[in-house]
Amino acid sequence: MAVSVTSKGQVTIPKRVRDALGITPGSKVEFDVVGGGARLKLVKRHASSRIEEGATILNYKGPRIPVDQMHGGLAMKKAAKRARR
Repeated sequence: MAVSVTSKGQVTIPKRVRDALGITPGSKVEFDVVGGGARLKLVKRHASSRIEEGATILNYKGPRIPVDQMHGGLAMKKAAKRARR
């Protein structure tokens, strides 16, 4: 698949290629000249920073626990309930 090069030398990596290599915004890629062409290689995948993906960021493999069921969430609910009394 062909893509255009901008005046700054930038190209858009096609979605199919990004998906296949796991390239996300902030990922680091490397270009190598090979023969008469170039090779793109994923150097470092960008770690996600969305709160919903916190377990993935921390490499947590256990069951998913909703925030309101976590210890801090329950404590906050109880404190809020006591404050309303």
